[in-house]
Amino acid sequence: MVVLKTERLILRTWKEQDLDPMSAINQDSLVCEFLPKIGNRMLTKKLICRFMDHYEKYGFTAYAIELKSNGELIGFIGLMVPSFEAHFTPAVEIAWRLASQHWGKGYATEAAKTIVDFAFITLKLEEIVSFTVENNIRSRRVMEKIGMCHNPKDDFDHPKLPKNSPFCRHVLYRLTRLNNQKLREL
Repeated sequence: MVVLKTERLILRTWKEQDLDPMSAINQDSLVCEFLPKIGNRMLTKKLICRFMDHYEKYGFTAYAIELKSNGELIGFIGLMVPSFEAHFTPAVEIAWRLASQHWGKGYATEAAKTIVDFAFITLKLEEIVSFTVENNIRSRRVMEKIGMCHNPKDDFDHPKLPKNSPFCRHVLYRLTRLNNQKLREL
């Protein structure tokens, strides 16, 4: 089911035929550079099932992204409730993952702006967050392009990762509905 559209993208719920292309994305070492492990078909199936269960529970999730031009699945983007406790939870996170061959084309920012509008206008959320490993500059740029703000005092050690993991330390970005509205008025 199509949930949202942008100029070049369709954001939709998941289909059975998405498993193989999403598995390929999750096995790309560039895509997984800042993730604790590279995915495989079984882990990707679990991830998609988690997204579908989240949709059933909350009415929103991380959606499949496909190109309008040819229907190619290029990753996911959406809103998720983090499955761990931290100083900023409960919260709703905006998260994405795109195939590396589609980086640098503005797809992540284009889709993220649409998800931000969905979060604040349709779902009427007061705030969304996003987080990533400190060195994930690409994702941090997207967060900044959509108006999210980083306060180093919010940074945290991810509770699901070992303290000695190079992926443990995370930066947290926030965007409130009020700040988003001010950005839209500029």
